[in-house]
Amino acid sequence: MSLRLFDSNAGRGFRHATLADVPRAAGDSVVWLDATGATAAEIETIGGMYGFHPLAIEDVRKRQQRPKLDVYGSHMFMVLYALDPPDESQRQPTRELAMFITPGAILTFHRHDIEELDDAARRWAEHCLGKLPESVAMLAYTICDAIIDGYFSCLDQVGEQIEDLERAMFDRGDTETLEQVFRLKRQLLEIRRVVAPTRDVFNAFTRRELPAMGEASLAYFQDVFDHVIRTTDTIDAYRDILSSVIDVHLTLVSNQLNQTLRTLTVASIILMSLALIAGIYGMNF
Repeated sequence: MSLRLFDSNAGRGFRHATLADVPRAAGDSVVWLDATGATAAEIETIGGMYGFHPLAIEDVRKRQQRPKLDVYGSHMFMVLYALDPPDESQRQPTRELAMFITPGAILTFHRHDIEELDDAARRWAEHCLGKLPESVAMLAYTICDAIIDGYFSCLDQVGEQIEDLERAMFDRGDTETLEQVFRLKRQLLEIRRVVAPTRDVFNAFTRRELPAMGEASLAYFQDVFDHVIRTTDTIDAYRDILSSVIDVHLTLVSNQLNQTLRTLTVASIILMSLALIAGIYGMNF
């Protein structure tokens, strides 16, 4: 397990930590503890130190959870997903992030490296500390905003792939291009399955149902919620475009078939005319 600690009173970035540092993380400062590749036993140990709910700890151990926000009195448990640009491989285009929010600390658990977390740490160190209200709510906003901002760069690359497929469909229109369209459409469906429930997560922040987060962070989480809505709309638009690309392919195939039939019809008429003449002259002369 790789464990990193970001203490707002001790420094301006992550430092490597051990399990022995975890109990001291619950002080009067704003603390962020990030664990990568933690085993089930290590998750149980850290969860026990903070008194997390057993159901939340179980969700972290089992992974592959639906994006959600659970409130357990003294702490909240959130599941989000970072996105990877779809490619020709069959790997999963999403990376799961489990996050605990307590009055004095935030703990994040993930199996794979998530670059957006490094960006969030940089933003928290450079822009938030000393400028925005220094609270757990604002740190949670910074992490969530970095994750959601990564959606836009991912979808920008998807848009470029769609443009390439549109050109390839008219240039070649072969089966390989059609397979790429279906593969990209399936990957977009997988992305939408994790992005769509994320709207409900941030909608809970905007409805003032979480007084522990404070009024100061409400406008910031509203901005994140708007970004999620835009992302969902973009995914739906891209899926519609890919459906149109498939329709164009079918239309091109139909036109090619009609052209082939037209050519065969003309050739058949010419051959039938010659056969008719040969039949008449052959039978009578």
